[in-house]
Amino acid sequence: MINEQMEILEMKVEPSSPEEIKIQRRNGLIYQMTMSLFATFSVLGPAMGFGYSAVIIPTLRSGRSNFTVDNDQVSWIASAAAIGTPIGCILSSFIMRKGRRMSLLTTSTFSLIGWFLIYMSTNYENLIVGRIIGGIATGLASVPATVYTAEITESAWRSTVVTWSSIAIALGILIVYIFGYIIEDNWRLIALLCGLFPASAIILTLLSIPESPMWLRDHGRIDEAKIIIKKFRGIPKNCQITSEVTDELINTKQHQQSQHNYRKKSLVDNIKKRSSLQPFIIMLMYFFFQQFSGIFVIVYYAVDITTEAGMEINPFIGAILIGFTRLIGAILVSCASKKWGRRVPSIVSGTGMTIFMGILALYLFSKNQGCKINDQGVIPAICIMSYIFMSTIGFLCLPFAMVGEIYPAKVKDVLSGLTTCIAYIFSFISVKTYPGMINIMGKHGVFCFYALMSLLGTIFVILFLPETKGKTLNDIDQLFSIKKNRQHDIIDEEKIIPLNNNNNITIISDKR
Repeated sequence: MINEQMEILEMKVEPSSPEEIKIQRRNGLIYQMTMSLFATFSVLGPAMGFGYSAVIIPTLRSGRSNFTVDNDQVSWIASAAAIGTPIGCILSSFIMRKGRRMSLLTTSTFSLIGWFLIYMSTNYENLIVGRIIGGIATGLASVPATVYTAEITESAWRSTVVTWSSIAIALGILIVYIFGYIIEDNWRLIALLCGLFPASAIILTLLSIPESPMWLRDHGRIDEAKIIIKKFRGIPKNCQITSEVTDELINTKQHQQSQHNYRKKSLVDNIKKRSSLQPFIIMLMYFFFQQFSGIFVIVYYAVDITTEAGMEINPFIGAILIGFTRLIGAILVSCASKKWGRRVPSIVSGTGMTIFMGILALYLFSKNQGCKINDQGVIPAICIMSYIFMSTIGFLCLPFAMVGEIYPAKVKDVLSGLTTCIAYIFSFISVKTYPGMINIMGKHGVFCFYALMSLLGTIFVILFLPETKGKTLNDIDQLFSIKKNRQHDIIDEEKIIPLNNNNNITIISDKR
C-alpha cells in the first residue's frame, strides 16, 4: 500500500490546452468540495448529542417531564454518550476497512436509531440507552468524514477541508441549543428534530457520495478508482489517463516494495514502527490535554456552566452564545489552517485558554472570599466566551483534523479509531467527574485545574507537536519515519534512499 494517499490524484489527460486544464481543475475542485460537504453532513446528527444533555437536564430536574432525575442521574445522562463513543471509535476502525462510504452510512444509521430511542423513552433507563447508542454514533463519526475528505482533496486544500468536521460539530451543538431555547420543555420533540439530520444524511450518502478512490486503489480495485478519480479531477469521461501516469502509479518500484512490505509485515509490526508510534503518542497527549482542560465539560453542561460561572443571563441564551462562539471559531480555523497550519493556532489557543480560565478562577475565588464585584456578570461572560473561542481555534478542532492526516496509510484505519476511542474515554472521565469536582474543589478550584491543564497542554504543543501545513501525506509519513545524516540521505527503517541520486526511487507528490 502506498503511504502517499494522494498520489493517484496526479493524473494527466493528453492532449490538453492550458484553458482545458484550468477548466478541469476548477470542475474537479468543485466536485471535491461538494463531496466533502456531503460527507461532513453525516457528522451533524451525532454532534447534536454533545449539546443535548445541556438542554434536557434543566427540564428533567424541574419536574416538567413525566420523570425526574437526581444529581447522580444527571451526571450519567451527560456522560452516557461518552460511554458509547469509545465503542463507536473502535467499530469505526473495522468498518472503515469495508469502505469509507459504508462508514458514513453506518454512522448515520446509528445516530438515527439513537435519536429514535430517546424520542420513545418513557423513563430514565430508556433515555440512557438512547444516549449510549447516540454516543456510539458520535464515535463512528469521529474519523470517517475527516479521512474521506483528506483522501479526495488536493494537498493545497486538505488542511482546510479536514477541519469541516469540527465546523459540523460546532453547528450541530449550536442547533440543538437553539432547539432547547425554542422548545425548552419538550425534549422528545427536540430528539425527533435531531433525528431528521441523520435520516437526511443516509439519503444523501446513498444517492450522491462515491467511494474513496484511495480506498478502492488500496484494495486492488484499480479500474473503479480510475473512473471515480476522473470525477475528482474534472476529467471528462471520454478522456483517457495516460499509460505513463498509470504505470508510474501502479508499477513503480516504490509501490511494489510497499506492497511487499505490507504483505510481509503484520498489522502489529506496522503499528510498532516509529512512523506509527510517534504520531500515536503525540496525538494521545494532545487529546489528553484537550479533554482535561474542560473543553467538553462546557459543551455537556453548557446551561449549568453559564450559571455556575456567574453569567447573569438566561442560561439557554448563554448556551446559544457558547455554541455560536464555538461555530465562529471553527469557521476561522478552517479559513486560517491553510496559512497558519497546526502549531501556531494550537499555541495561541492554549495560551488564551490558560489566561481566560485563570482569570475566571481568580474571579470566582475572589467572590468566594466575600469580595464584591459589581460587574453584572460581565467578567465571567467574557471569560467563558473567550475561552470557548480560543479553545476552538486550536485545542478543540485541530487534534480531530490531524487524526485524518498524521498516520501512515497502512495503520490509519486502526490508529485513528483507537486514538479517538481513548480521547473519548478521557472525555467520559472529565464529564462524569465534573459534578464531584465542583463539590470537592469548588467552582474556582475546578476552573483553576482547567487553567493548569491548558498551560501544560500549551507547553506540550510547543515542544512536541509537528507542523503538517503544506505537506503531502507521504511527507508526513517521512516526517516520523526518517532521520537525516550529514549528507542529507534519507535513512529509512528498511532501506536508504539518497535524495541526490537520479537513479533512486521517485517519490510521487501531490504538490503542484
